[in-house]
Amino acid sequence: VGYSYITKMRGERTVTAVYFGDGATSETDFHSGMNFAGVWKTPTVFICANNLYAISVPFEKQTAAETIAQKAEAYGFSGFRVDGMDPVAVYMATRLAAKRAREGRGPTLIEALTYRYGPHATADDASLYRSRDEEEDWKRRDPIERLRRFLEHRGEWDERTGEKVAEEVAAAVEAAITAIEAEPLPGRDDAIRHGFARIPTHVVEQLHAMQRAHGEPETAFAEEEVWQVGDDQLPEGPTESWTMAEAINAALGQAMERDENVIVLGEDVAVAGGVFRVTEGLLDKFGADRVIDTPLNESGIVGSAVGMALAGARPVAEIQFDGFVYPAFDQIVSHMGRFRYRTRGNASMRVLVRFPSGAGIGAHEHHCDSPEAYFVHAPGLVVICPSTPIDAKGLLAAALESEDPVIFLEPKVLYRTGRDEVPVDHYTLPIGRARIRRPGTDVTLVTYGGMVPVALEAAERVTVSVEVIDLRTLFPWDRATVLESVARTGRLLLVQEPQGSAGMAAEVAAVVAEKAAYDLEAPIVRVTGFDVPWPQFAIESHALIDPERIMAGIGEVLEG
Repeated sequence: VGYSYITKMRGERTVTAVYFGDGATSETDFHSGMNFAGVWKTPTVFICANNLYAISVPFEKQTAAETIAQKAEAYGFSGFRVDGMDPVAVYMATRLAAKRAREGRGPTLIEALTYRYGPHATADDASLYRSRDEEEDWKRRDPIERLRRFLEHRGEWDERTGEKVAEEVAAAVEAAITAIEAEPLPGRDDAIRHGFARIPTHVVEQLHAMQRAHGEPETAFAEEEVWQVGDDQLPEGPTESWTMAEAINAALGQAMERDENVIVLGEDVAVAGGVFRVTEGLLDKFGADRVIDTPLNESGIVGSAVGMALAGARPVAEIQFDGFVYPAFDQIVSHMGRFRYRTRGNASMRVLVRFPSGAGIGAHEHHCDSPEAYFVHAPGLVVICPSTPIDAKGLLAAALESEDPVIFLEPKVLYRTGRDEVPVDHYTLPIGRARIRRPGTDVTLVTYGGMVPVALEAAERVTVSVEVIDLRTLFPWDRATVLESVARTGRLLLVQEPQGSAGMAAEVAAVVAEKAAYDLEAPIVRVTGFDVPWPQFAIESHALIDPERIMAGIGEVLEG
């Protein structure tokens, strides 16, 4: 649907056809896609091959509706059922739906009633849920045989034509098999290619370790194949005193001015400018085609963004609150993060999903969460979490020029609590580069996001010298800066706002233990949130990490 939206916006005559089975119509994504297509009136033809069974589940257990086609009415467009065993009928129905789409009359749902002759897969035993008589009855309606008779009746088919077509098909299949068998088998290094536009250096190290274990030579990669991380460089010129929210707004506006393919979509992002007013003013500057108020459906928002990216756009999908992101997990993890790898690099997924994150504003449940660990663990995603207005603007600009899909977490507690003199002109900051916020010699303190100012206050209040490192990028994070600091201080304190189990603090601790154990003069200490959901606003303060808790952590690592 997102793909279809972009082609419509560009004035193309393209029609997007979407194929799926009867089982898929019970999925949330089916209903999200139908609703978005209906609201946007996209030139989309939905084609459901209803073969009456989703593996073994029969149609009557899939839906109480008489037909799938009638579901289109709920989304404001036409749907009809066609005999899916009649190729001519399917062709005519599809041609009609495509004509309607090109005339600007919106989407159509076609339900093609058909049958699956064989099992769903080799492990499937169809005799457990359908009879032999049923199968034989459907085979008498075989579409190939029906098409043959139709062409014979028109004088366009005879025995010799059939033999010729069979020979041509057999030759084409044999040629394809021969070509595939002639292809060299993939090497071990192919397993790590195309996960990202450029391979993160630690992934190269993982490959080399596997190759050494098997007595294989280490693959040498060209410089342009491996993730390159530069240094911070801010432009000379005018600055403005901006909050983080204002800096992000400026970055979005500049990106939309520089690239007409940048699209902003989400709940309340247009007329209202977002609940935190981060997208305020963009609708007036760039219009409703590029700043889109969507239905309240996170799966539909991100799914549409995935389709837009396939059409060459650069969508920026806003999720209104961190706790609302979970319905979009399938689109983010299964598609947005994997598309490049799935297509062996033939399709880029230039999607940016941004949302307010973290605690500290006294919000209710689902409006206060810190889901970054999920996305760091999901393959194919870049994860960024800035802590200052300067970094927010520069890292967002870099994300909007990246060839990789990006999760951009914006600490909501920092939206308006501090100001920077931010360069007005366009600039980018390197993704994957940490920043030393405060140099020190006795303890290395690593943190990110909303904890950075808290950590800096704690570091100022103790008598020892604490080096505070702001990760900024959570995947791929800056191992070199952390390891170099630990080599100098010999002590490591990790601070993260969310729950402690399997989070960023645990990941950094594991890498330091592997790579720098002999540099440590004391055990690593972690200061994290409780392993429970974020408390409601009345008791949130009891769970927040404050300077006193971090100061205690500094004491622990020194005593160790």
